[in-house]
Amino acid sequence: MANLSTNDKQILEKLFQMGGGYVLNFTDRTMEEFFRDDLRIEIYNPSYNYGTGSKANRMRGFWLKGSDEEVGDSILKLIEYIATQIVIENLKKEDFPKERIEAGKSIAHKLKGDASKNEESMSKASFENGKINIELQKEIFNHVERLLNDGHYFNAVEEAYKIVRKKLRDVTGKERATDAFSASNYEIIFGHQPRDEAEKDFFEGVKFLHMAIQFLRNEKAHTPAGQLDKNLAIHYISLASLAYDLISRGSI
Repeated sequence: MANLSTNDKQILEKLFQMGGGYVLNFTDRTMEEFFRDDLRIEIYNPSYNYGTGSKANRMRGFWLKGSDEEVGDSILKLIEYIATQIVIENLKKEDFPKERIEAGKSIAHKLKGDASKNEESMSKASFENGKINIELQKEIFNHVERLLNDGHYFNAVEEAYKIVRKKLRDVTGKERATDAFSASNYEIIFGHQPRDEAEKDFFEGVKFLHMAIQFLRNEKAHTPAGQLDKNLAIHYISLASLAYDLISRGSI
């Protein structure tokens, strides 16, 4: 059972337009396909039965039986779906106020445990006695620490980049930066569309940073593991840590 409060459910029901038994603009067929293809969930499995057979009740049954991770993922995917449907003019943007979208994202991140990954998990830097010290983002460092300790620097870099791509997929549904950083995804990644030209440049900078991660990771994936200088490896991993942080803050 997903850890949803009464207030959480009310927000989600409003966000996903579940009045009258519906869920957004889904038909029975498209709702089944969405959950199967995008989430690997059979939403019409009898275990999700709840009250009458409406799409809204099917969703409520899923909230009751699904795990926190599954429900959190579904909320983020549905928000991505809303953004796409607005772009192709199947839904109206004015029906989805920013505050409601942000509240939905907050619920999803709470369920997925992202709320506990606060500033303590972010990378940190300090400057003392003419030296810069960097503490890497925890999920990345915890994943590659053993490889670094064992001197497997090439593999450590490749694994760090895998974690960045997984995070990008968790946030946007897309693993490739060239696909994930569409203008319609800016609200999903950064919490809002760019407010001015300077912020637009910043968003584009984050995009190209992730594209660099994508291509550097591809190079590592298609190259036999070999010797890599320790100093260069740490610089590569620091780049991964920055890229991870910049899509983890929700809004800028």
